[in-house]
Amino acid sequence: MRVRVAGRGLAGLGCVLWIAALAACSRNQPPGPAHDGDQPQQITQGFTTTESDSGIVRYVLHAKVARFYSGDVTRADDVEVEFFERGQRVSLLRSKQGFVDGDGRLRAVGNVVVTSTEGAVLTTDELYWDRGKNKIRADGAFKIVEKGEPLTGTGLTTDPDLTLIEVDSNVQGTTVLDKSEEKP
Repeated sequence: MRVRVAGRGLAGLGCVLWIAALAACSRNQPPGPAHDGDQPQQITQGFTTTESDSGIVRYVLHAKVARFYSGDVTRADDVEVEFFERGQRVSLLRSKQGFVDGDGRLRAVGNVVVTSTEGAVLTTDELYWDRGKNKIRADGAFKIVEKGEPLTGTGLTTDPDLTLIEVDSNVQGTTVLDKSEEKP
C-alpha cells in the first residue's frame, strides 16, 4: 500500500479551481437518493447488475432489494459490490444502501466496509466509485487497516484493490510500505 497526502498549494487558486471543477463536473457526481415523495417505478428482490467498460467487468452489484426511480436512479438495500481488475475480483464492498444511475456511477452509504483480497479493510460512512478514473473516493472520515496500526484521515482516493491510497487531510497512523517500492 502506498499513501500520499495531498498538498495545500496556493489556497486562493485552489479555491477558484475547486469551484470551477464543481461546476464543470456536476455530471461526474455520484447518484443520490430519490427526491422526497418520489415513488419507485419498480421494486426488485434479489437484484444484481454488472458495470463493464468495453467488455471488461468493473463491478457486480448485488442487493437484497432494489427500487427504480424516474431519472434513472436505482436505490439498493443491503448491498454487496464485487470490484474487478483484469478479470479478477480484487475487493468486496458491503453497505446498508447503494445508489446507481444509468451511467454506472455508484455511491455506497451506511456502514461501508471494503475488504481487499489481500486483506486490507477500509471503513467509512459513505463513498463513491469514480467510473472515469476507476477509483474509490470517500470525502469524509475513514479508517483503513492492512498492517501496523490503523491509518485514519479525511478524504480518501484509492484503487478498488486498496493498494494506492491518496489522503486529503488529518492523516494519523502508520502503514507498512512494500520494500520493493523504496528507492535505494
